[in-house]
Amino acid sequence: MKKALLVALALLMALSLASSAMADGLEVGTYDPAAAGDYVFSFAWWGNQVRDEVTKNAADYFTQNYPNITFNLNAQSWNNYWALMSTNAANNDLPDVMQQDYAYIEQWVEAGDLLDLTPYVESGALDLSSMPQNIIDTGKVGDGLYAICCAVNAPAMLYNKTLTDSLGIEVPMNITWDEFAEISRTIYAETGVGAIYGDGNSENPLTYYVRSLGYTPLWDENGLVATAEEMAGYYARLIDGVNEGWLFDTDKLAGVNTNDLAQYPLVYGSSNEVRCWCALAFSNQIAAYQKAATADGIELGISTWPSLNPVQSNYMKPGQFFAVTTDTRNPDLAVAFLNYLMNDVQGNIILRAERGVPPCTDVASAIADEVSKADATYPMSVEYLAFVGDGNCSPIFPPLPSYAGTAQTEVIQMLAEECLLKGTDMTAEKAGEMAVEMIQKIAANN
Repeated sequence: MKKALLVALALLMALSLASSAMADGLEVGTYDPAAAGDYVFSFAWWGNQVRDEVTKNAADYFTQNYPNITFNLNAQSWNNYWALMSTNAANNDLPDVMQQDYAYIEQWVEAGDLLDLTPYVESGALDLSSMPQNIIDTGKVGDGLYAICCAVNAPAMLYNKTLTDSLGIEVPMNITWDEFAEISRTIYAETGVGAIYGDGNSENPLTYYVRSLGYTPLWDENGLVATAEEMAGYYARLIDGVNEGWLFDTDKLAGVNTNDLAQYPLVYGSSNEVRCWCALAFSNQIAAYQKAATADGIELGISTWPSLNPVQSNYMKPGQFFAVTTDTRNPDLAVAFLNYLMNDVQGNIILRAERGVPPCTDVASAIADEVSKADATYPMSVEYLAFVGDGNCSPIFPPLPSYAGTAQTEVIQMLAEECLLKGTDMTAEKAGEMAVEMIQKIAANN
């Protein structure tokens, strides 16, 4: 098992063979946390129940080794997290270390909220010697390094393999949109279990669709890169799926909590009419979904998101990032804790690679056996990432423009709700025109 995982990781990240010697105690770098005196360290992230649990355990392990350091931990849902962090930033009260996202790093750097970690890497206080340079670079803005990738992942469609197996359905890798729609029709006709696609205010399905047309990003400084006619092809998926019955409509979506993985219709629901057979997720969410699914005796499978051109659409994504904020009272301690999160083997065994495969290759290989014992989905995640990285993806898009949040809330969410409304008067052509025109105006105003 360990050998197979190492081979997969090599395919995934073009591993460097260099490794640093392990020091006694925790891997905290050159700063001794004991020198900080009594300190309440604040650490915030978004996530799910599994992430909350393993992150708390990793913080507890740090305190066991350094009793003078206790933690003020703050775990939130995605939407609540950014609202809370924005409020804290306005009050100069950000945590010592915060979780960051690839889409938003540049905005937080421009606001002066993140610490440039370059001097700490150069001094050796933050050891990134076993992290591939292309992964390190994803946390750079200009000449500064403001965030450290803590995991590598990729878009992943998780599905109810117990259900598909019972129906004799094989879900292919690099699944096309036509294959996805046909499988969804069959499952719905035989069981009443539907599918969820394109809901909410996330730009991810739109980005995946636009990339299938040959574009790299969804938008640039001027607005959407696709034409109104091309965007109509995306909205036709929503309208047609609802009309055919197999796609969750707006009314059905209103009755489920799609932001809580434990209650997502893939793994939760009292009857087939409120269940779905798949979820457009990311590879680092496998453990949380499977934990919820196990209660109902469901085994999950994994594939790519459906696309007109799956290889063109898919991408390797630096997962969550960790960043030290400029509000920290002890930057040296914050960097030491960050070094622990990135490089300490036992700490990462406790973290269970829940955020995704660790980018520090020494750690990724060192934890493989132990993490597999605690999390049976880890080999699945590694194998899937190896598949995606082995010629089944294209270069990732650049960070989102500053107007993206407004566009998601005011345009993407609104059009999705309208196109998913059963019996809607909205046409795909009209939705495509509105998307282009409205987002172009938002971009111009920014």
